[in-house]
Amino acid sequence: MIATQISFSQPSTRPVTSSLNSPIQALQEIADKCANGYLQAVNDDVVWRIYFQDGRLQYASSSFQSLAALDYHFRCLGLKNFGSITPELSQSGVIVRATDWLQVEVKRSVIDWLCDRGFLNQIQGNQILKNLTKEAIEAFLWLTEGHYQWEQREIESVPKLNLELGDLLSYFQDRIQKWQEIGTLIASPHQRPYLFSQVSEDTSSPTLVKLSKLLRGMSIRQLALVLNQDEIAFAKLLYPFIQRGDILLRDPQQSYLKLPKIPQQSLVEANKILPTKTFKIACIDDSPTILDEMHRYLSHDEYEVTKIDDPVKAASVLFRLKPDLILMDITMPEINGYKLCGLLRNSVALREKPIVMVTGRSGLVDKARAKVAGATDYLVKPFTRGSLLAVVEKYLR
Repeated sequence: MIATQISFSQPSTRPVTSSLNSPIQALQEIADKCANGYLQAVNDDVVWRIYFQDGRLQYASSSFQSLAALDYHFRCLGLKNFGSITPELSQSGVIVRATDWLQVEVKRSVIDWLCDRGFLNQIQGNQILKNLTKEAIEAFLWLTEGHYQWEQREIESVPKLNLELGDLLSYFQDRIQKWQEIGTLIASPHQRPYLFSQVSEDTSSPTLVKLSKLLRGMSIRQLALVLNQDEIAFAKLLYPFIQRGDILLRDPQQSYLKLPKIPQQSLVEANKILPTKTFKIACIDDSPTILDEMHRYLSHDEYEVTKIDDPVKAASVLFRLKPDLILMDITMPEINGYKLCGLLRNSVALREKPIVMVTGRSGLVDKARAKVAGATDYLVKPFTRGSLLAVVEKYLR
């Protein structure tokens, strides 16, 4: 294993090629040996330096981090004016070259410069240094090969963040597993989604319509920040649209292009994970035409549609099916939608399931009667694909 090949008693001068999962093993062994110094890793021209004092993780940096990374973490703290600061910062002499970002002193100097001029306070400055460290560590843990070198030395000039390595590793291992659930199609949070198919408010998913207004060249990570969402949760939102070909992914911008991709599971492990849940929808209407139209509009991979054209038999089918959503006409022979809805609301199995009345009746009295019967929502005929998907996604997304 890589960690056992690194000498902690003397500075290592010979790079060592890693093996699978060795980044975690290397960090854990450094912590176990209570070592002082830094681990340098190189892969595809990207360099990492991870600093330890008495085996405790103090700080981490990588050559891919630059003004763009600083801007991102600035925005994470709710500070929106970084763009206006950049010209003054670039001319300050604090940053000489892009490669300077790997140096501890440069990041520390940049944070000090921002604090001295009132753009940050010291607490915010320390938080940005922690976030930059976590960002570097996460990318490092995605390495599956590379060259490592341990250098034994005192680290007086390094920010003393005193991060708990065990907690960090547990956190990032959990994130890796979540990323791997969608890793068959999404390789990096720095990929940039763009629309491939034509989007129409009448015929497209409302979620896709909303996304179409945002996909303007930003990465998954940047878009998640704009929407105030976790980037993995946002990537999972994109996944079904990528799967269907509505959204394609461009490569990351140049500064992130050489970063390691999400570690892939074996094919057996990947096949055990369902990237999207299949929702069961029951459609009840005595009109085969309406049922066919619903089925056509909802014919996506994540929806399993059951058509029921006999309202008398509907209850027994629903009790057996246990759908996630019920779409029900009101005007049906023998048993109308109001009575059927009330019957379902008295059953333990279907009491909490969303029931949407789909009907040509649009009066306030009809809507009030549907609510009294236990309906969750109301969709007026004739409906478009967009309006149908809107109500479906409202209760299944």
